Amino acid sequence: MTEDIERNVLIAAPIGKVWRAMTDPEIIAEWMSDDSVQISLKIGGTYRFFNGETTGAFMQVDKPKSLAYTWRQVDWLKEWPDSIVQWEFEPVGRSTRITLLHSRLPNKEQRDSHDEGWDLYFLEPLQEFLENEG
Repeated sequence: MTEDIERNVLIAAPIGKVWRAMTDPEIIAEWMSDDSVQISLKIGGTYRFFNGETTGAFMQVDKPKSLAYTWRQVDWLKEWPDSIVQWEFEPVGRSTRITLLHSRLPNKEQRDSHDEGWDLYFLEPLQEFLENEG
């Protein structure tokens, strides 16, 4: 089994604003630059990111403290199981600590690709949006 990907990021924005930026499809579309974002924010509800390249279903929705969902890339082999993405949100003064755990990636190549991708395509744009918007 491959190693998990873990990230801890402190974002200078209150937890409610971070939660909305992680769960509201219109806000996600803005910072992700993806007009095709779809989200049904409930247990068993589905989502679609990155022009349909990434899809999955919500396993946990605990506003504003945590989220968990399955994660699958469109080009993954059918026999590969979905991976799991878990988020924890913790207020730290007027900021929010985000903890990401991405587990059950199918192989080292996908793990390494996602390790870089989380920073470039998700966490950095999210942080820039939240800290520089308005």
